[in-house]
Amino acid sequence: MKALIDQLKAARAVSTPLIAITTPDQPAAAQEITNKLNGDTPVVQWDRARGLAPRNKAGIQALKDLVEAAKAAGVVDESFTVKDLLFASAEPASAMRFAQYLPQFSILIAISIDRFFRTENEGSTIQAILNLRDLFKSNKRTFIMLAPSFNFPPELQHDVILMDDPLPTNEGYGKILSQLYKDSQLKDPKPGFAENVTRTVRGLSAFEAEQVLAMSLAMNGGKGVDMESAWDLKKTAVSKIDGLELTLDGPDVSDLRGLDSILADLNDLWLGPEPPELVVRIDEIDKSLAGLGSKGGPGDNTGVTQDLNKMFLTEMESNGWLGYILVGLRGTGKTVLTESVGKAHGVPTISMDTGKMMKGIVGESQQAFREAFRTIKSIGGKRVIVFATANRLDVLPPELLRRFKLGIVFFDLPSDEERDGLWNVYIKKYGLDPKSERPNDKGWTGSDIRNCCEIAYLTRRDIKKVGQYSIVPVASSDPDSVKAARAQADNRFLSASYPGPYRIPTLEDSLPEPSHRKLNFQGGNQ
Repeated sequence: MKALIDQLKAARAVSTPLIAITTPDQPAAAQEITNKLNGDTPVVQWDRARGLAPRNKAGIQALKDLVEAAKAAGVVDESFTVKDLLFASAEPASAMRFAQYLPQFSILIAISIDRFFRTENEGSTIQAILNLRDLFKSNKRTFIMLAPSFNFPPELQHDVILMDDPLPTNEGYGKILSQLYKDSQLKDPKPGFAENVTRTVRGLSAFEAEQVLAMSLAMNGGKGVDMESAWDLKKTAVSKIDGLELTLDGPDVSDLRGLDSILADLNDLWLGPEPPELVVRIDEIDKSLAGLGSKGGPGDNTGVTQDLNKMFLTEMESNGWLGYILVGLRGTGKTVLTESVGKAHGVPTISMDTGKMMKGIVGESQQAFREAFRTIKSIGGKRVIVFATANRLDVLPPELLRRFKLGIVFFDLPSDEERDGLWNVYIKKYGLDPKSERPNDKGWTGSDIRNCCEIAYLTRRDIKKVGQYSIVPVASSDPDSVKAARAQADNRFLSASYPGPYRIPTLEDSLPEPSHRKLNFQGGNQ
């Protein structure tokens, strides 16, 4: 917040009239601005529930002066009072018309006014704000708009200075924790414990973090913050953000087979000097960005998809986030890998569903994108690794692919040895007889083997029979897609199984022979 206050002071010094601040906590931001820019400066706030209202003593006098000036201008009659402003200034356009009569040096703070950029009467609101620009600049008044995110209409894009009130830093969360312990008459938490506690609330607003820590302390009988409770409360808090879900759990990475190369690279990454502190997983990013047009079909004329793409480009570049693009055949372990990495290395995982961020109103979609990236940045800082699965790469622009600096990794059908390892994992998991005869699994994926074992467990059938009659691997149902995927990846993408570029198998492509069985309508096959 200090950097923001310094920016505001500089803006006030040069008479900047229109300022917008993105903030996750508007009431706290308004209070901080009032406290730090106060002195004898009149501060007035507008919101739709209270209309124009004072935020400090000088603001009370400013509203009295406003009413007198409005009377002198003939805008209201002599009976009009400050109390009448409550109703007369409920709508933003009317509030802005009254605001022009605020005295010199006044600050007007507007809460959630961005919502009125997306209503039937947005034209009058936009014009009323624009009318304040020269009036406020002429005598050093400032109009400050607060919102979680802004999507400015063209009329205001070049007239408003945009600033950001970020989520708290580790130091900020530490102060919240220290104050909570002080208020609870507890000794200051030990440094190591305090650092672990602050990790549980990173990504939350100051107010939300305070509530989570206070509740977890209460749930622990007032003896100190309970880490498990704090994480549970944080997961619930993050899930309120459209399209985000945080988890600390996942499949066991030891169950994976055939992914030796990428697992080794990830292990080395976590043993390095700057191990990731957050895993972000995005399924089918190509569908999320199909609206860019390119070779993927008609483009999105609302600008929503373009904005999402810009957010990926900006955040991954400016924060130095690492990333993989995972491509390959379905069922070969791409999704399971992204679900298991965080748990294996003791860091949280955020699943990002951009489809849930898409709203019927354009501005709300952009707001959802910004809130999601703000949260991710606060939790992981610069130590974020992004895993994005994709079925098609032709819809992804080259500049985005370059942001995934760890590379594009191809997941192929598992080898004989890898399939044998997968059988051992899933036979044990479902409590099946390890001596059971297995079906011909040539061309099977890991998910085919898992499904076979699960069905055998649920039906108490023989593994071999389940494989013969209940499993149709993609290599059999769509062999052309397998060959096409391999051809695209050959010497262009990295291999998930072995170091270096992927190479099409030369001796045996592990595809099953095509079936020539004919249906005998008298019963059975021949």
